[in-house]
Amino acid sequence: MKHSKKIAIVLLNVLFSAVVLWFFARNLILHPFSGGFVKEAISGILLLGSLYFNYFVLYPKLYPKYPQVYWAVVVLSAIVVGVVETALAYRFIVSRHANAIKLVGYFEFFATHQFEVIGRNLALNFFPFLFRDRKHYQQSLEDETKIVYERVRMLDVADKDSNIQLLTMDDIFYCEQQRNFTTIYTVQNEKYTRLGSMKHLEQLFGEEDFIRITTTLLVPFQHIQSCKDNRVMMKQMPWEEVPTTFPLEARTQAEVAERISEILSQKEVVLDENKIPETPTSTTARRKPASAAEGKVREVLSYIEAHPNCNTADIMAGTDFSLSTVERCLSELKKQGLIEHTGSKRSGGYSRV
Repeated sequence: MKHSKKIAIVLLNVLFSAVVLWFFARNLILHPFSGGFVKEAISGILLLGSLYFNYFVLYPKLYPKYPQVYWAVVVLSAIVVGVVETALAYRFIVSRHANAIKLVGYFEFFATHQFEVIGRNLALNFFPFLFRDRKHYQQSLEDETKIVYERVRMLDVADKDSNIQLLTMDDIFYCEQQRNFTTIYTVQNEKYTRLGSMKHLEQLFGEEDFIRITTTLLVPFQHIQSCKDNRVMMKQMPWEEVPTTFPLEARTQAEVAERISEILSQKEVVLDENKIPETPTSTTARRKPASAAEGKVREVLSYIEAHPNCNTADIMAGTDFSLSTVERCLSELKKQGLIEHTGSKRSGGYSRV
């Protein structure tokens, strides 16, 4: 069902609200002694309003930029809700606890009552804050991890003896999802495993170098031979036990085939400018590949600095370099941490870090 997740969230929120309101109406610990279901329900609605206002409105808008203001508003809202609850229940509290109020005095009695109500409100309001804060830090950690992977171009994997190793991403032939772990096949005919979902691995690799051709298969563009008849053929390897042809899924085959065909056609049409013609009579007249490559990397970096958020096609048009040359330059700049790719593979682009 398309909107099943949203419907489930709404139903859970309704259920949570009903439970809180029931506790307010029937539980002597939680409700503010208002003495009637209507008033207690109003108190519960006030608390729920404060909680969800904190969860959906205050946290995403105030906390990332102004954490002090966020804390102040949460505390102030808890105090205001407590005062309103006491005002609603004032008559009942006075009539029911008249002797206690006379004994300890109005101020001390209501100060104690306010302390209990406000403390309860703060405790319930902090639950969403703690949840959202944990999610925020988790996302930050994942972002930092992705930056590390993009710079070093290596992935932590486990071999058949469960020993952790670092695998160069250029050596990955393809990845296959199997239950709660991923099997990684390399060009050296080695097999490794890694815990986690395919989606997380896809985010680490990025959309420029890898493509998810099916729900369970993630392959690098550099090892794709062709894409015909809704089947992806990988480059021929010297071993036979690992499959090299994969059928596409009907649901995504058009999009995947279009993306692969686009990359492969660019590689076929544009000549590789890094190939230097050899002269049989003289070997000293050849250009030095290292210095030529360095110059092209600097030229690509200069173009990106002058044209932020440019894509691969823009760089090819602006520098007159081939696709393979641009891809090598981008890979080198990523390793050095000088550029980053933002946005999707279609509408995103490269910018200077």
